[in-house]
Amino acid sequence: MNGMLWLVWAILLALAVSVTRNPFYLALALLAVLSVRIAVNTTRPLGRAAPRFAVLAALVLIGWSTVVNVLLAHVGDRVITRLPPWPVIGGPLTFNALLYGALTGIALATVLIGISLLHAVLDRHEALRLVPGRQRVLATTLAIALNALPTFAAAARDAEEAIRFRGLAQHSLVHLRMLINAVLVRGMDYSLAVAETLEVRGFAAASRPSHRTRLGTLVFLAGGLIAIGGSIAGSGAILALGLSGLVFGLAGAAIHAWPGVRALPWPWSARVTALLLGLVAAGFVWALRDPAADLAYSPYPTLHWPGFSPVVGAAYLLLAAPAFALRGGQE
Repeated sequence: MNGMLWLVWAILLALAVSVTRNPFYLALALLAVLSVRIAVNTTRPLGRAAPRFAVLAALVLIGWSTVVNVLLAHVGDRVITRLPPWPVIGGPLTFNALLYGALTGIALATVLIGISLLHAVLDRHEALRLVPGRQRVLATTLAIALNALPTFAAAARDAEEAIRFRGLAQHSLVHLRMLINAVLVRGMDYSLAVAETLEVRGFAAASRPSHRTRLGTLVFLAGGLIAIGGSIAGSGAILALGLSGLVFGLAGAAIHAWPGVRALPWPWSARVTALLLGLVAAGFVWALRDPAADLAYSPYPTLHWPGFSPVVGAAYLLLAAPAFALRGGQE
């Protein structure tokens, strides 16, 4: 797989998980992401393993979301117990709130684990080549961000090694303070060096974007806001309108990025994966038009079983397509 397919997969994953709280679809999406993570750790296409911190953060996120929602959302017909009339958290604790908090945590955790995989599979040079030529500022910003994180990580490792070698810190808080100071000092040096380089090369020179670029950016941002509003309101029509705006904005960017896309490697496994991701997108469009899919499932105010569409379920399960592509490429 190339960088373009990984970015498309990450976008599809984030959109698919963010528009539903149906436990069946979230379970399939989480299963697909975990299978991709296992395949990445097994094959290591770029020699890097998937970050472990993302899994730990995901577990904490699920627990935090569940507890907070139970304590703050006193709605539902399945009451577990009642707290005294305390401020904010007082009142009935319901199983409905517990379930919705857990589903929200699972959705966020799935996206977090999926996006974290880009660290292990995304070739940074390929990603920068996909940036349209007119987006000079965006390309430079991405390059700086991608180079800054390894610099900070190296600073933390060097400081850790120096502290242990010299025996400077015995207490954990003192140890942490010295690490933070080292990272901040290295970060300031890096920032000043980058700022001097950009100033010398005229990065701050004024440049007016074309009307077409402004229109595409405006449509993309408006589509994102409308899609979020439609997801919150549970309206498929509003959500479809917002997604249409996102697709229109992305299509404009894709036209300018097409030369970089053609330059990427496209073996048979990448082509099959692109076809499967297209089927995933088609399945999500079908879900927006199919009331039986029950994407807008909610356990409020009464708890009930969610609906399930086999077509939509297959689309969520096809998010595991990169795992098969990695296996096939290894063989």
